[in-house]
Amino acid sequence: EFKQGHLPNAINIPDGNKFETWLGSLISPRESFYLVAGHQADLEQLIYKAAKIGYEQLIKGALSAPARLSVQSDKANPDKIHQQPEAFTIVDVRNESEVEEEPVFSNSINIPLNELREKWNEVPTDKPIAVHCAGGYRSAIGSSILERHQPDAEIHDISESIHELKRAMA
Repeated sequence: EFKQGHLPNAINIPDGNKFETWLGSLISPRESFYLVAGHQADLEQLIYKAAKIGYEQLIKGALSAPARLSVQSDKANPDKIHQQPEAFTIVDVRNESEVEEEPVFSNSINIPLNELREKWNEVPTDKPIAVHCAGGYRSAIGSSILERHQPDAEIHDISESIHELKRAMA
């Protein structure tokens, strides 16, 4: 849904089993934030999850919004990334141990997701940027962080396409 449309400067932390973990890792306990979800029931669930880690007081506002909002994200083209990886700045947001254990792109820059809000300026913008992780969840968050800090850059979330890319490169 985030790629279809989102509010400017939004950080995409998808709902799921790891929402609380990444909310607590990326948003400091002194930083207020807004929650946006496609449906009221989803929004209530996110508020509940934020409260589980003591972040309910940090919620500045919560709104249920339609999927199509003002900003749309670029869609990744896995074939082009596979055929011409050098045409992209590839950012791997996995932890260092994951990258050492299973490198995917030889030309990638490794910035673990929990460090990306502080190190976003280390990502060159002279080429389109493609963000990946192991399965798509962290790359969704990472690409939204880069979009927030580099609004003029062309940023692609490889997302779940990483699985087919790894198979094609094997």
